[in-house]
Amino acid sequence: MTTTTDPVCGMTVDPEGAGQLVHRGTTYSFCSNGCKEKFAEDPERYVGDREVPAPHGAKSGIYTCPMHPDVRQQGPGACPICGMALEPASGAMEDDSELTDMQRRFLVGAVLTLPVFLLAMGEHIFGNFIEESLGLALERWIEFGLTTPVVLWCAWPLLVRAWVSVRTLRLNMFTLIGLGVATAYGYSVLAVLAVLAPGLFPEGFRGARGQVGVYFEAAAVIVTLV
Repeated sequence: MTTTTDPVCGMTVDPEGAGQLVHRGTTYSFCSNGCKEKFAEDPERYVGDREVPAPHGAKSGIYTCPMHPDVRQQGPGACPICGMALEPASGAMEDDSELTDMQRRFLVGAVLTLPVFLLAMGEHIFGNFIEESLGLALERWIEFGLTTPVVLWCAWPLLVRAWVSVRTLRLNMFTLIGLGVATAYGYSVLAVLAVLAPGLFPEGFRGARGQVGVYFEAAAVIVTLV
């Protein structure tokens, strides 16, 4: 069966699915009437030939998305549909700046995430040794201090793409990554601050020792794995 790509959401669709529209002599198919209506309101937003000037000092040339070849722009960037890094349309992979940047973020994230993971899982690995040595409060502040740069620096490109996916209503894998990391980190920060504001969480959120659980290791591990 012949398929095509919805220019609004990027889904693979049946050409005769939810409807079609013709723009500049090209017929576009859509997965739903919602995508069809969005396209009809502003076709140039999705398939326009406008080229975005490359930022000052950035590499030039036409870049495209490996998943959505209709996305083309001047210079590198991220696909507005799926968030993937754009590649040179010529196929020449001379730009390795993103690889270098991600390698650096991964190494920093891995170094900071390992102790957070060991602290969080310490009870299962070392028994109560870590908690008795440091104290629960200090242990959580250490997790907070190590996780914060992982979330705010290592994960920054992922969070930016997640925000773009929400702002443009083009939800994708970065939406899920951003939601998971932000929720785990934000909740854990509030749990740490609950020491200063005991009434911040109801009793139902507290464990047997009266402490609110934290998920710093979840946020850090997600970022490092991605």
